[in-house]
Amino acid sequence: MRTYLGKVLDKSLIDEKGFTASVREDGFDVDDAVLGIALRDEQRYYPEDYAAYEELAAMDATAPALDAEDKPKYIPSPTFAQKMLRADEVIQDRYDELKNYALRFKKLKSRISKKFDSINQGRLHFVKLSVAGKTLKLYLNMDINTTDPKFHCKDMSDKKTYVTVPVLLRIKSGRAVRYAKILIDQCAASHGLVENPKFEEVDAIATVEQFLYGEDEGGEE
Repeated sequence: MRTYLGKVLDKSLIDEKGFTASVREDGFDVDDAVLGIALRDEQRYYPEDYAAYEELAAMDATAPALDAEDKPKYIPSPTFAQKMLRADEVIQDRYDELKNYALRFKKLKSRISKKFDSINQGRLHFVKLSVAGKTLKLYLNMDINTTDPKFHCKDMSDKKTYVTVPVLLRIKSGRAVRYAKILIDQCAASHGLVENPKFEEVDAIATVEQFLYGEDEGGEE
């Protein structure tokens, strides 16, 4: 017996220990039933590759069709707001601290989108915040060459999404939070931003919840 990947199975070992495959691989003919199993695995674990298969299948009448119940269901990537609300308390606290630190300059506004919390002054992109796993990311509108090498910032200017905020600082520690504040001040100075003495701090997580759920957390406006 062979799997759809071509691995030879020892039936006696399967009966004795479960699914046990040898290291030897052989080529073999794949029928529709076996290919269907492979495709279901692919749609579950590699949805992008499966989408490419569907495009080819549409052009190839000989490609086996899956049942309607086996058709992949589109699962969108979590948004910034969803990831932030799922993040641990440490990340949420750092986000709240840095958002307020950046917003304390005059005429700055925060706008949450699918991927970022962007803080801008009119058309001037000041900073962006995002989250990935256990890392908070800060993107700043400044020249990478003006940053202290010990901060280990990354130049993102070759990416279209970050062309206006090309300096990336990954924040995984309290020290990185201090570095972030230095960079925010440096970025503000380079754009002539003035601190607002009347600034009142916001509840960053509450604004994320309001963005995601609306005024009523049940989802109704």
